[in-house]
Amino acid sequence: MAELKRIAICDDEIGTCSDLEKMILDFADCRGLRIETEVFYSGETLYHSIEEQCLYDLIFLDIQLLEMDGVQVGRQIREHLGNDKISIVYISSKETYAMSLFKIRPLDFLIKPLAKENVDAALEQFIRLSEANKNEFYYRIGKSVCRLYLDEIRYFACNGRKVEIYSSLGQKEFYGAMQEVWGQVAGKGFWIIHKSYIVNTAFVSIYHYDSVQMTDGTRLPISQKYRKTMKENLAERYQRG
Repeated sequence: MAELKRIAICDDEIGTCSDLEKMILDFADCRGLRIETEVFYSGETLYHSIEEQCLYDLIFLDIQLLEMDGVQVGRQIREHLGNDKISIVYISSKETYAMSLFKIRPLDFLIKPLAKENVDAALEQFIRLSEANKNEFYYRIGKSVCRLYLDEIRYFACNGRKVEIYSSLGQKEFYGAMQEVWGQVAGKGFWIIHKSYIVNTAFVSIYHYDSVQMTDGTRLPISQKYRKTMKENLAERYQRG
């Protein structure tokens, strides 16, 4: 199944939002992509949504918004939230913003009225860059889709029907199964050591026969079922140098 991409559209013109959303969904249908869109009509509501951990992979962001304009939203995302991963495509009826956008590092800049070929080109570029850097983990809490970057995650632990995520940002949990977790992280530096634990090898400081010690001091058991596989993984890693 194709990886879900979440795209936000922020413009105070209802017609522009409607046209752009249709272009995006048509693009997804033609290429067999899973894309969810969410529309905002002010910079404030978009920013508050991101601030509350409703993360988007891509934002089509109008510059000329009332109160909190698109440039301010972009600066807050990059500087206040420290988020350099969200791609931003600016849209405007004017071409005079190039220098003010420099520090925000937008993916593209489109002029209104929006042409389908230009929107498609921006989406193609976004998908191409996303494919080159698949390093996110997605999970659901209620109706919200949340995301963490794999290099932030230390390990996953199963606690009944919940999966606990231990990361550099603290602990989070969601309803799910470890098999679903493994489907996203297999082959990306994570190892299964127990039916209840999947670890990021970048955060393992010591390997023992029956346990691993994480960089934060946590010790996690290696079940008998996975000890042979762990030994083989370690031998392969040593051989690679």
